[in-house]
Amino acid sequence: MIKALLNNWQAKLGSIILATLFYINLQNSKILVREVNIKIEYPKLSGGLIIAKGSDTTFPVKVEGVRDYVNFYTPSLKAYISPADLHPGENIVNVVRFGGTTPGLRISKIPGKEKVRILVESNVSRTLVLEPKFQGDPPKDYIKSSHFVSPTSLVVVGNPSEFDKVGRLVSLPSISLKDKTKTFTQKFKVPDLPAGLRFRDNIKEVSVTVNIVADSSTPGESIVLGVPVKCQNLDKNLEAEFSEQEVSVKLQSRTPLRSIQIIKGLNASVVCSHKYDPKAKKILPDGKPVVAKVRLEKAPSLKSVEIQGVFPDRISILYRVRPDLGSGGTGTEDGGDGNSDPGSEEPLPEPEEE
Repeated sequence: MIKALLNNWQAKLGSIILATLFYINLQNSKILVREVNIKIEYPKLSGGLIIAKGSDTTFPVKVEGVRDYVNFYTPSLKAYISPADLHPGENIVNVVRFGGTTPGLRISKIPGKEKVRILVESNVSRTLVLEPKFQGDPPKDYIKSSHFVSPTSLVVVGNPSEFDKVGRLVSLPSISLKDKTKTFTQKFKVPDLPAGLRFRDNIKEVSVTVNIVADSSTPGESIVLGVPVKCQNLDKNLEAEFSEQEVSVKLQSRTPLRSIQIIKGLNASVVCSHKYDPKAKKILPDGKPVVAKVRLEKAPSLKSVEIQGVFPDRISILYRVRPDLGSGGTGTEDGGDGNSDPGSEEPLPEPEEE
């Protein structure tokens, strides 16, 4: 029997070695090593802190294991970082663990790429009210009837400890009314902010539209421009943005009236009916723009004036949640009285007929 085993032993030994090599090669072909980028799972932060845009969103790793495991589990792998390592500003931190893995799958960091860059900022906000200043007066027989600021306010977000440096009121440079005989718009660059603060919505400039009208006093048919539209019954937790901040009114007057008397005696408004649900934290019925009819009322002093038309007679309203609502910051929280005027105008005495 031994003689039979040793018969042609060289060929038999070669067959065994070849079979062993084939088996080893077969097993190795089932093992896959791949370098991939996996998603970084951001932790929830407290104290009004959030992960800012520009942070790393993926982390490079080496995945090793059975081919089927690597292909199946790789898309669900996640890298986790510790919230204790994150502070306002730029953070270069380590990945503390991996998720979505399974036994038999080996995940390792790539040398030289062990850290991630995470930017953290505060979402605490403060609303700054814009206050335009005017210098001089229009020429004789012309008056400034009203003005509108767009945007009406600026929302600042960032480190709450820096809010006291900006206050709550932003005074714009003075606007000259000298030689102005028609409506004009003047633009200003937004003021610079201290380090750690920024303007929400990336606003770069503010515009002020000033309505100048002729102070005429002739009877008959006329069109009055620049009548401000106000928002009636606005929820104190909401802001309303109008597609048109003012309307024009076609009227017939039986007696001579000054233009400013007519403008100040007219009240254009829309009903702002949307509400904010603090439990669901959403606008009801929804946050889509709505079209509302403009209502026009006139003061008793304009009894000789007949309103013939309002242009436009409908405007679009877009509701937004007030930026300082629920932010935990020191934003304006006066709540309002239910009436909001997106524009601004000076109070004048009750107009009288001439």
